[in-house]
Amino acid sequence: MTVGDRVRDVARWIAQRSPRTILIAGWVIFVLGCYPGYMSVDSALQLYTVRSGDYTDYAPAMTALWGIIEYVAAGPFPMLALQSGLLLFGAYALLARVLAPRVAAVTAVAFVLFPPVFAPMAVIWPEPLLTGAVIAGTAALLHASPRWKVVGGVLWLVACSCHPAAVVALVPLALLAFPTGTWWRRAAFALALVVGVSIAARIADAVLVEHDTYRRQQQLEIMDIAGTLRRAKLKKPEVLEAAFAGLPIVVDPATFKERVTKGNDALDSWSFANGDNRIIDPVIDDAESEALSTDWRDTIGAHKGAYLRHRKTVARGLLATSGRWNPVFDSLGDFDLLAPLHHRATTSDWQDHMRVIVRGFAATPLFRPWIYFVLAIAAIVLARRKPLPRAFAISALAWELTMFVVAPGVDYRLSHWLVTATCLAVAMLAVARKASWRASDA
Repeated sequence: MTVGDRVRDVARWIAQRSPRTILIAGWVIFVLGCYPGYMSVDSALQLYTVRSGDYTDYAPAMTALWGIIEYVAAGPFPMLALQSGLLLFGAYALLARVLAPRVAAVTAVAFVLFPPVFAPMAVIWPEPLLTGAVIAGTAALLHASPRWKVVGGVLWLVACSCHPAAVVALVPLALLAFPTGTWWRRAAFALALVVGVSIAARIADAVLVEHDTYRRQQQLEIMDIAGTLRRAKLKKPEVLEAAFAGLPIVVDPATFKERVTKGNDALDSWSFANGDNRIIDPVIDDAESEALSTDWRDTIGAHKGAYLRHRKTVARGLLATSGRWNPVFDSLGDFDLLAPLHHRATTSDWQDHMRVIVRGFAATPLFRPWIYFVLAIAAIVLARRKPLPRAFAISALAWELTMFVVAPGVDYRLSHWLVTATCLAVAMLAVARKASWRASDA
């Protein structure tokens, strides 16, 4: 049987199946490609939190959600099914607004299986859940039923808990929920919706968190201080030490200067506050948290040019404009770390082949976020009179521009919303160009 014959067989199968069947088949293909879900150290530690019930400030709403569905099935699989299901069925609901149902189903499956979208979605992280929750939440908010609108608001709340910067990405999408009225009234209602969801998320976090690790603050502020000092090219050790005033410096004073200023990159805070070569111990209380924030503000204020050069380097790293790039994480987790959780998994042949495909794509420019940054700009121009794809393209750019300032590193997952929202916008524009594929009322 030739490749052409196989393609025709698949086309005939699709033509004879309902959109629901196509979606379920695509969902099964996705899950089999990464079952039971890839687990980083962060993922494993979050599962410890789920099992212990001692919630930290690491995506507490996600942790609570994981704790609830653990009653159905233990381990990472239910979270994998949840985040991928939200993305797949949410994308279908949005695509069906501009495409014929069967075409929308096929496009949604292709969208979810597209390796730059698939790779982070296969890992149990807050960022993939954020992506799925925003897309499904937007689809629910556009539904006519008030009950679905409430579901959409809850999903957006989960997204805001996964990352505070989600609020920026939600503003353009909130405008879709208010399609009529003057521009200022629509903007006011959209802003009120987003602010309300964000406040509700902060309240939910405060209620759920039992142990504050100051994680997000440490990741951003320690990286910014070190990156700014390196680019400021300071000479005096006492000036460097002053940048960490009020914090427990643990490195040998004789090597402190070299440790802070060595090299010209500081794109990951982990080595500065963890491990045997750390400079300081992690922040453990409110006093140290306030001291770190004060040091961060003082360092930026004293070296504004160096700080801007540092953040420019972070932006280039996020977009992967040059250099070596390793965007794919596809490990089932550290065995020793996961053994006390009674979680052990090995890959199937199907999964191994999916890994080869994803890694093959990762070696191409398709995994470079700068491409999607450019495509988002193009989509905004091309979708002047198409509110749905235009809103997603604007949301993608708003997120990434915010990351240029608040990203605590340059991991690919931090650009996942840029990639996913842009792909969805481009799919809406490209597939709908064929008249026979459009929805009857589009």
